[in-house]
Amino acid sequence: MYTNLAYLAQSYFHQDFQDEADEPIEVVERFRDSESAEVVEALRAEIATLLESDATEEDLSRIWLTEAGAYYDPEFDEISTREWLVSVAEALTAPSGPDAGIPFKGSPGI
Repeated sequence: MYTNLAYLAQSYFHQDFQDEADEPIEVVERFRDSESAEVVEALRAEIATLLESDATEEDLSRIWLTEAGAYYDPEFDEISTREWLVSVAEALTAPSGPDAGIPFKGSPGI
């Protein structure tokens, strides 16, 4: 269903993702910088379609955590899944650096 989102979630937001970056958005930046432009654009388009749908916050959370299989829950940083997905989409097109995405208060274990 959301194959690119599942790829990001399972390959980059696995159970040890916290050991690989100080902030969750840095994991997205690593994805952006490591994957082909086609894969990055496919994920960005998939997220845009998801955000434009009538999915509720509960739906978005279920899709990100359960269906895609991510170990990062944006609620740890007191943001909604919708806000997180917007931040991911922005980071996929933004240059690397401290202004990419939104600031995080810190997930447990980070």
